[in-house]
Amino acid sequence: MSTGYRRALVKISGEAFAGERRYGLDPLRISWIAGQVALASREGREVGLVVGGGNILRGTSAASVGVPPIVADEMGMIATLLNAMAFRSALEREGISALCMSAFPVGRLMETFDRDSAVAHLAAGRVLIFAGGTGNPCFTTDSAAALRAVEIEAEVVVKATQVPGVYDKDPKKHSDAILFETISYAEFLSRGLTVMDAASVEILARRKIPAIVLDLHQDGNIKRALAGERVGSMII
Repeated sequence: MSTGYRRALVKISGEAFAGERRYGLDPLRISWIAGQVALASREGREVGLVVGGGNILRGTSAASVGVPPIVADEMGMIATLLNAMAFRSALEREGISALCMSAFPVGRLMETFDRDSAVAHLAAGRVLIFAGGTGNPCFTTDSAAALRAVEIEAEVVVKATQVPGVYDKDPKKHSDAILFETISYAEFLSRGLTVMDAASVEILARRKIPAIVLDLHQDGNIKRALAGERVGSMII
């Protein structure tokens, strides 16, 4: 394996799996994303993934039908299980050995998260997909990604998102938004930037795990970032 990061935690939003549909699962988009992860895995990188569920259900949407907020969050956590199972199949079609682990028991459908088992699976070359968020309501999947990164001793977190990196303001709303090549944890938090959840950044800051925010839809970005190339923005 070339230089770069040996073990990484990659966060992918549920919305990315919907593609142009904006809801549900787009098989072509899921296959393309799986191919991007496969590029890194084939280079010997140990890759764990946290997937969101916003393409199927967000807690705020569930709350609108009258369920209590905590139940709405739990429904959103269940949505991530569906995405994890779909993405596992897509990785397997790429010839990558993949396994799902849930933050809470779901019977025979997938393993329940266990740190020692997760580390062993990664060391054996399997891509792990962590579903169910943190297993608790009130936490985002960004926070779940930071937590899992700490638990598996990842060297870096990659947030593969819809924008090229961290900007000083929303680039979709402001044409003069400035892209940061590097930004400290402290400045990210003091500016109130939102491309990553503040709680997740605080977790990573305490453990001194760098985060890379990059454009998921740029071919080869994940592979290049894990190889140590300059891609997107780094939070350190």
